Amino acid sequence: MSLSHARYEKKRRRIRINGIFYAAISSASFGFSPLFSIGLLAAGLSNFDVLSYRWGIAGLVLMIYAFCKKKTLRLLSWDETWKVILLSILRSITSITLLIGYANISSGIASTINFMYPIIVAICMMLFFGDRKSPVDIIAIAVSIFGVYLLASGDSLIVEGGNTRLGLTCSLISAFSFAAYYIVMKQVKADKIEVVKFTTWIMLLSALYFIVCAFIFEGRLTMVKDGMSWLYILGLSLWSTMISNFTGVKAVRRIGPTLTSILGALQPVTAVVLGVLFLHEHLYTKSLIGIILILVAVTIVVLHQKK
Repeated sequence: MSLSHARYEKKRRRIRINGIFYAAISSASFGFSPLFSIGLLAAGLSNFDVLSYRWGIAGLVLMIYAFCKKKTLRLLSWDETWKVILLSILRSITSITLLIGYANISSGIASTINFMYPIIVAICMMLFFGDRKSPVDIIAIAVSIFGVYLLASGDSLIVEGGNTRLGLTCSLISAFSFAAYYIVMKQVKADKIEVVKFTTWIMLLSALYFIVCAFIFEGRLTMVKDGMSWLYILGLSLWSTMISNFTGVKAVRRIGPTLTSILGALQPVTAVVLGVLFLHEHLYTKSLIGIILILVAVTIVVLHQKK
């Protein structure tokens, strides 16, 4: 019996270590998004171009994966269809506003503000859906707001040629729309849709929206020809989108959503480090304190909601 128990504990530890590894890869790989996105913008692509390629290639690769695994992508009812359309719109709003944030303020700070979405979810659930108003959550919310104030008033926010007010506003909108994405998904039970089918449709519809916008507002979709831009596109669509999604799902299955969410703090941390190393962004004391306060506040909310 003791030998059997020892084997069970060993297996459990291995699964947990694997889950932590997957969660770290998921959040860190998503943290590369600003680096690849800003590289493409610097190469002359528009916001719509960047997001068309990002979601289009990721969606096509996931579609090929679904066919290889013989998974159906057919939406079975109007109920599934309208849920996917609504959530793809929210996801698209998140990605376009966050990209505008990257272009106008420090990408690490934009990522940190976007990472506040669990705080916004907690606020909305308390205000509109009758969740209990916990003192712990309220303190964490106040701490995160103070953290945003420090970010907004710090010199680290500013990038050359950027519109600071626009970048800050769009980053906050991205956090709110991402929170709305999760709230709506839960409220309409869209999380019951098979995950590969659901994710494929979200990606392909998002790509469609941005391709249409590219033709409406710019008259065309830019055709990418140089190798470096294609490396950025593949990094953004495969590493920061596909790999991030797959490893995130694997992490949740092994260690649960709470620990996976906490390890998600590696995403803004990665974005901050890459921004300082490769994008010539600066990080001063006030902004560093603001980032730490937001990460701590999000961790507190996630842990308390689990409890």
